Amino acid sequence: MRATGAALLAALVTIPLSAAPAAADTVGYTGLVSDADGTPVANACFALHTSPTAVAAEYCSDAQGRYTIPGVAGAPDYKIRMHAEGFRTEWWYAAPDYLNADRVSIPAYDLVEQNVTLGRGSAGITGRITDTDGTPADVTVTIHAEDSGYEAIAYTWDLGDGRYRIDNVPPGRYRISVYDNPRGNQWVPGQETRDDATVFDVADGDSLVVDEQLLPLGEIEARVTDAVTGAPVPRPCLYVSGRHDGSVCGADGLVRVTGVRPGSWETEVTGGASYFPADPKPTIDVRRGQVTKVSYTLRPGAAFTTTVRDAATSAPVDGICVHLVRPRWGGQSAHMLQYCSDTDGHLEVGPFEITGLDAVQLYAFQAVNPYYPPAKRYGDQWVTANGGSGDQRDALQVTFKAGQTITIPTIRVDPPGSITGTVRNAAGAVVPGVCAYPYAFHPGQGNIFGKNCANSEGRYTIENLGPYRWPVEFAPSSNSGYAWQWSGDVADRYAATYTKVSPGGTATVDAKLVAGGVLAGKVTDPADPYASGYVWTYNVRTGDIASASYGYFSSGGSFTVKGHRTQDVHVQYWVNKDCWYGIRYATSVSVTAGATTTLAMDTTTRTCARPPIVTSQTRS
Repeated sequence: MRATGAALLAALVTIPLSAAPAAADTVGYTGLVSDADGTPVANACFALHTSPTAVAAEYCSDAQGRYTIPGVAGAPDYKIRMHAEGFRTEWWYAAPDYLNADRVSIPAYDLVEQNVTLGRGSAGITGRITDTDGTPADVTVTIHAEDSGYEAIAYTWDLGDGRYRIDNVPPGRYRISVYDNPRGNQWVPGQETRDDATVFDVADGDSLVVDEQLLPLGEIEARVTDAVTGAPVPRPCLYVSGRHDGSVCGADGLVRVTGVRPGSWETEVTGGASYFPADPKPTIDVRRGQVTKVSYTLRPGAAFTTTVRDAATSAPVDGICVHLVRPRWGGQSAHMLQYCSDTDGHLEVGPFEITGLDAVQLYAFQAVNPYYPPAKRYGDQWVTANGGSGDQRDALQVTFKAGQTITIPTIRVDPPGSITGTVRNAAGAVVPGVCAYPYAFHPGQGNIFGKNCANSEGRYTIENLGPYRWPVEFAPSSNSGYAWQWSGDVADRYAATYTKVSPGGTATVDAKLVAGGVLAGKVTDPADPYASGYVWTYNVRTGDIASASYGYFSSGGSFTVKGHRTQDVHVQYWVNKDCWYGIRYATSVSVTAGATTTLAMDTTTRTCARPPIVTSQTRS
C-alpha cells in the first residue's frame, strides 16, 4: 500500500503493496475491492479527506484487490474518496461527493473486514432553481433513485444564483425534489407528491439539466373583532403552526400572513393583553396561490395599560417589568409571572377573568440580561400614582374591570442605589446564608439567591433599589433556628426601620437575629382521618408571611411552623378545604420568639373560619 497527500499524518505511514493479507497486529479497515461481478480491482485507492480538497493520506489495493487502512488511536474522522481507473468515483458509503459522504472513524483497536464494490458508469445532474418571481432560490435539491434507496443532495447556495450540481451519479432512473423550510417539499416538475413527479432516465456520460420554479405558497387573511362590541380588535396577531417566523400582527382588526404552505394548519389568534386568545385554536385549510379569508371574534378580558418613562427625561424605557402583588396574604416569590415594557415603553397586562381577582399593587424592576446589559440602569420601586416608593403602603392599587382595559398612571423610574449590611445573632456572631429582601417575601416557590444572601462573613447586598426609603426583611431558613424579622429587629413591616437609598450610593442596614418561635399542633378532618395539608402564618397587621415556611402535615395531622419573632398572627390551613383558625372569622394567635405555641384545628365550624376582615393597607 502507499500513502500520499499534502498533509500526511505522522501516524499513517506508507505501507508497500503486498499480495499478503494484513499483519495480525494491524488495526483499522481491511478487505477486498471488487467490481459488480465480484472481480478484484487492483490499484483502487482510498483518499482520506479532512476537507473537500485536503487529503491526509491515501491507501491503495494490491494486485489481488486487497486493501488496508491502518487505524491509530486519537486520529480524526475522515471522509473517504474511492477511485480506480475505469470506475466511477465514489465516497464511503455509496455517495457521489464530499457533501454526501459519511464521516468515517478508522478502527483503532480492531481489524475490521469491510469489502468494497466499485461501480462503472457516471452521469451528472445540474440545473437552476428559481422563486415564483424568477429570482434565484436557496434550497436543497435531492435526487431519489427509483430502483434503489440511493439518494444525494446539493445546496444551491454552494454554487450561487440558484444553481446546483451533482456529479458521479450512478446511471439509473431518478426523481428530483426541492426543499426549503418555509415551503417544504415539492417534486419536479411542480408537483406536490413523489408519485406525480417525472422519472428521469440517466445514462452513462449524460449531463442532465433539470430546472425548476418553486410553487406559490398560500396566504391567510384574518378579520378579528371584539365579541361584545363587534369593533375591530386594534392589534390582532396570528400564529400559524409550522411557520418559523413567529406571530404576524396587523392593525384595525386585519392581519395577513403570507408564505403559508398548503395544508391544514392549527392557528393561534390573539389580541394583546385586552383579549383572550381564540379557544379552541382554529384550524385553517390553505391552498397554493390562494388567499384564505377567515373571521374570528375574541372575548375581551380585564387588563390595564401604561407607559414606562425615565423620571428625569420622560424618555420611554424598555425592559422594565412588573410583578402583580396582592396587598395581603401574598408577597413576592422566586418565580412570579412578570410583564415587561417594549421598546416604546408600552406595558400592557392581561387578560384576566374578573371573578375572584383581587386588587393588585405593582412592583417594578429592570430585567437585566447579563450578556446584553442595558445602557442605563434603573432601580426597583413600588409603583405609585406619581413616581416610585420603597414602601408598599404607598403603592397604587389597581382594580380590574370585567372585559375592559383601563389605563393607569405612567410608571416613572429612577437611577438605583444599594443597601448592604451584616447579619449577626444575639451573641454577635455572623450568620451566613440569610437572605434579605426589600419587600415581603413569600417562600412558597423557593428563595431568591444572590448577593442579597449573607456570605461567609455575614455580609449581604441588595442592589438596584430606587432612591426611596426602604425596609429590609431578613429571612433565615426554617432549619436555622432563627426568626424572620424586619430592619430595626422587629416582627412586622409597618414597625420596620426604613432607610433612604441615594442614586449610586450604598446605605447600611445591619440585623441581629433572635431564636424563632414555633407554632405547633394538630389538624384533623373528622371525615378523612388520613388527610394531609399545610399551615401558613401571616402577621396580623401587615398580612405578610410571618415565618420561613409552611408546616406540612400528613396522616395524623401534626404540624410545626418555625421561625417566628414575637407577634400576633393569623393561621391559614388547608385540609380538603381552605380554613382560617377562628370561629366565624379568623382570630389572632400570639406567638413568642424562642417559645412554642400550640393549636388544635379541624375542618368543622368550631375552628374553620373565614379569612380575616381586612382594613386598608394604603396610607390615608
